[in-house]
Amino acid sequence: MARLLILFVIILLPQFKCIISPPNEILKISAEIFNSWRDVKKEFTDSMKHPMGLPHFNCSYSIQEPATSVHQLHPSQIDVVAALGDSVSVAQAAKSSSIFDIFEEYPGISFVTGDDVTLNEQATLINMFRQFSPRVKGGSSDRIRKFYDFNLAVPGSFSHELPEQAKELVKTLKRKLGSRSEDSWKFVNIFIGHNDLCNVCKNETLYGPETFGKSIRSALTIIHSSIPNVFVNIMPPINVQIHSQAHEVSPFCELSHKQTCSCIFELDKEEYRKIKDKFNDQLKGIVKEFNENSATSNSFTVVISPGMDLKSIPLLGGQPNVALLALDCFHLSPIAHDIAAKQIWKGLFEPVQKKTITNELSVGMDRFVCPPMECPYLRTDQNSEDCEPPKNFRILPIIPGNTSVGLSLPPFIILGFFLFGTALILLFVRASIRRPSSEFSDERHYLLLPMRRADLNDNIF
Repeated sequence: MARLLILFVIILLPQFKCIISPPNEILKISAEIFNSWRDVKKEFTDSMKHPMGLPHFNCSYSIQEPATSVHQLHPSQIDVVAALGDSVSVAQAAKSSSIFDIFEEYPGISFVTGDDVTLNEQATLINMFRQFSPRVKGGSSDRIRKFYDFNLAVPGSFSHELPEQAKELVKTLKRKLGSRSEDSWKFVNIFIGHNDLCNVCKNETLYGPETFGKSIRSALTIIHSSIPNVFVNIMPPINVQIHSQAHEVSPFCELSHKQTCSCIFELDKEEYRKIKDKFNDQLKGIVKEFNENSATSNSFTVVISPGMDLKSIPLLGGQPNVALLALDCFHLSPIAHDIAAKQIWKGLFEPVQKKTITNELSVGMDRFVCPPMECPYLRTDQNSEDCEPPKNFRILPIIPGNTSVGLSLPPFIILGFFLFGTALILLFVRASIRRPSSEFSDERHYLLLPMRRADLNDNIF
């Protein structure tokens, strides 16, 4: 009850400044508003027939040499998935079912690094990469902080704090990957700016588009200079003004937003649109600048991923579809995290100037987007117009309805594989009785860390 009381005091106290503690009738009304909102949200969720996850993976299996260029980087060559940003990237409130857990983080279902769900249950970028690169590192869990958890997003972060996250990523990769960091290929997702947009009306100097751009430039400079072999996927911040559309669905959303993102009330739609456009323009200019300066580099690129830069909340039954929102009416629900992962993944194989933003969220979302045969690489500014055909690249097609690779081998080769496999098993059994390595000991230490918790702070993201 303590957190319930805190929330209602936070929401309603500014409207009742003459009281020290809210009377029972106010708490009763507040509880009714919240319970009504929870019921409405459940109705939307139950009526939204969204296909969660991707149960039918039928892409071709690829065998190729290690990547030598970021412009010829196949999903099977990604070794690390990492995330920088704010509470959206750690899935704050995503699985909340009551007022008591809307401040919790659920990184295990984050659209970037969520590792508590299989691809059949919910799409996340790391479990999509894992279909091609089984040993990819960076997954997050709700239950433990994994040793190779590279989701370094911090709830409540403003864009000016992004460079510190980039520095932390540099240190973390060096410490945990060691010498392997030099050769491994990293996919780094950046998603930040929401708290800036929620506070820009209070201090445009600190939270405005110029500070946003300066921070993005600084973070990319750190990544470019200190992390080898990296594909940076940067998402424009969500236009938080569209959250006001949920006010027509529930008064709880309006009460909550007045405290968590008051600028959506103080600026009209046109003013907000102009500010958001300036944020986007800053991002485009900086990305163009970095790609031009690193045009001869084969180890770094940055791409804008606009898949979730929606102009409005999609409708369901003629009303804003609040099934996409978490129980706090601001963060993303598990459905929205599933959609985000699928849309971003789809965009990775679209030319950089032709990436799509789809509002028909339930159409085509049950099909895994495979790397195109003619250009199976993550698209960059250099391979979007003229994609060089793959070299040293063999495609082994999957037989429909069969999980085995369509490959016919002579019996003596099969026997050779059997003997080789037997030898490997014997070596593994022998190695397993040896003293555990220091790396394994470190990982065991991290597995004993407590469950991740969200900090109660003033910033919604």
